Amino acid sequence: MIAIVVATFIVLGLAGLVIVMTGRVLTAMTGAPRPESPPASFELRPVLEESSVPCAPGTVAALGGSSCYKLGQGMADIRAEKATAAMSYGTTWTVQVTLNETDGPTFSDLTSRLYQLPAPRNKLAVVVDGKVITAPTITQQIPGRVLEISGALTQQTATDLARRLVAAPN
Repeated sequence: MIAIVVATFIVLGLAGLVIVMTGRVLTAMTGAPRPESPPASFELRPVLEESSVPCAPGTVAALGGSSCYKLGQGMADIRAEKATAAMSYGTTWTVQVTLNETDGPTFSDLTSRLYQLPAPRNKLAVVVDGKVITAPTITQQIPGRVLEISGALTQQTATDLARRLVAAPN
């Protein structure tokens, strides 16, 4: 009797495994989409103040947790037309972002204002999902619609970020 119960569990277990594996093979063969990360919230905001951790209320933490930023009004709900993960200078991963035609001129105007200000107000925070990915110093106006996001990115995080920036709803 015990042997029959054990054999039944083994058969049911193998049948379940076959069903799961068949589903995976069919998904791979048909190109059915895999679950994606949700679209990223993407903002470019001027830095008003920079401080060390722990972050005070009203400030935003850097991705690595090393700094805190009080941010001004900037560009919210940015739409990336294109975003690609790439190796920069053979040492660091970056995300090359092309903004849409509406956001491009606004970005250029924002950098035009910031580069003339004293530190730290000449920094532009790249904020993704509520975290400052990087806050570079703007040393000149950046014309056009292309920017590069760099920071503590690995190949995987850069690739995921690029995919999520383009997936943002328009």
